[in-house]
Amino acid sequence: MPKGGWENKKSVILLGGILSAIVLLLTGLTCVILMYRENKIKMDALTNIYNRYGFDTLAERMIAKNPRNNYIAALLDVDDFKLINDVYGHTYGDRALKNLADSMKKFFPSDVLLGRNGGDEFCVLIPNCTYEDAKEKLTQFTKTPKTFLYKGEEHSFYISLGYAEYPQSGSNHSQLIRCADAALKENS
Repeated sequence: MPKGGWENKKSVILLGGILSAIVLLLTGLTCVILMYRENKIKMDALTNIYNRYGFDTLAERMIAKNPRNNYIAALLDVDDFKLINDVYGHTYGDRALKNLADSMKKFFPSDVLLGRNGGDEFCVLIPNCTYEDAKEKLTQFTKTPKTFLYKGEEHSFYISLGYAEYPQSGSNHSQLIRCADAALKENS
């Protein structure tokens, strides 16, 4: 209890101000931590594109926002990725994945949603695009060799592709991805 009792208005105001400042500081800190955790969950740390959770969340939103548009969902898989890891090591396998993500960022327009499902599988959602529109462009991307450096020497790797069109192949994001996955398995 303050010397002059609780009736001393300056002490009460000062104590109230200090407590309010502490509450505001803790609230702000909590918000920053929650935002950091949410962003961390949505982004893949290695490739700096969306992880599966972030990609799925945003893809669902994109389709729900414009359900009458056409979309192409594509899945890309690094061919013989286990061999890359076994021969060159996981560090160089990671470099191959990072280089693939970087080449995706350069190749696709900024309105295309890019993600990494995990491992060596990547996903793409192209808005306002039909199967015919995407066919040549996606084939061009997969046929272009991707590379990584190992001991100063450039090594090429290739990717397989499967894709499907919304709404023809699926009435929602999940169905569309399943169809793209089936196409990927067919082409691998």
